[in-house]
Amino acid sequence: MEVLELAHLLPQVPETVLAIYIGINDAVCNKGLVTPFLPRHSHNNVFVFDPQVYSGSKDVPSGTIDAKQVVNGFAPPNHSWNTEWTYVMICDEGRSYESLWKEKGYIEMIPAKFEDFTMLSDTSESKLCIFIDPEAFNHPVNKSREYLKKAKQKGEKYVSEFRIPNDLSGETEGLTPVFLEKGEKLFVARTDFQPCDHCWSNLHADNKQWAVVNENSAVPLNLVVAKPPVPEQYRGQLIPPAGSADSTTDWFLRGKSLLRTPIKQGHING
Repeated sequence: MEVLELAHLLPQVPETVLAIYIGINDAVCNKGLVTPFLPRHSHNNVFVFDPQVYSGSKDVPSGTIDAKQVVNGFAPPNHSWNTEWTYVMICDEGRSYESLWKEKGYIEMIPAKFEDFTMLSDTSESKLCIFIDPEAFNHPVNKSREYLKKAKQKGEKYVSEFRIPNDLSGETEGLTPVFLEKGEKLFVARTDFQPCDHCWSNLHADNKQWAVVNENSAVPLNLVVAKPPVPEQYRGQLIPPAGSADSTTDWFLRGKSLLRTPIKQGHING
């Protein structure tokens, strides 16, 4: 463990305080998460453009949105990425990442991570229900996990027993409930590399303690390999994001009301 942080606080919703232990390197981020309620969010590829071509705000490629408008406290992944550049995310499923690579003024893409959740707690002590984009179950990783069929059945059976904080109504709408037993995993990713919404509730009347969920995350190598090379004038100056660029690629349903500054600051940025 390199860092312990308390973060992801919606000030008016105390159930969203999140404790995290983090281990990170250039390729992989490993986290242990403890929170009564994980707010709904997804990880969205970020495309960087020359501000002389697209100035940002409303002036962005069609089918995209200025990332600074949806991510509270948006930050480039490290100091080598110019804060004056225009950073956008796809907001229209009809817009492909391949088409953005061909847009005039394109500089580089910051690929969004996938995550693999593992339930570490015994459900006799702490029950937890994960809510996830149903498209996640079309991913080969989840298809290979036979126990997820039963986990979805349990999710449908027990979902009404889990509490959603009053101020977070709508967080689980349209998502599939999944009830994992200790040691079971859920892969958070879509085959089309579009954002995969997810959240969870650990608010159950029978719980004796908070659950611990382990998260291993990395960026999809096949997407990284496929993207075009960085234009020559930027190639030598950009340091790739390390591990996972959370403050760059995380898109929360209530992003503008979410305070991302940790209560206890760790030493890792990006």
